[in-house]
Amino acid sequence: MPLCGFNPKMIHGIALFAEGLFEATAARATEEKMSLPDAFQVELRDIHLFLQALEDKHQELKRQLSPEETARRVAELALTWEPSKR
Repeated sequence: MPLCGFNPKMIHGIALFAEGLFEATAARATEEKMSLPDAFQVELRDIHLFLQALEDKHQELKRQLSPEETARRVAELALTWEPSKR
């Protein structure tokens, strides 16, 4: 067992994410009349922006709050974050 406390649901979550990413990207390509590779580049940019916003908020909260409260607030941000308009 890996040191991170691996649970098979983690792999399932990654597989679901990948499936959702592909479906959303294919839909974007069709709706916006883009090539699939171009649509993937847009999705990757959005994911990068999301991860950066999450990390920025995490660092801000770490300076102000307990580890437990920081984790709770970052999880809330992850669940409510919306990408900016393209």
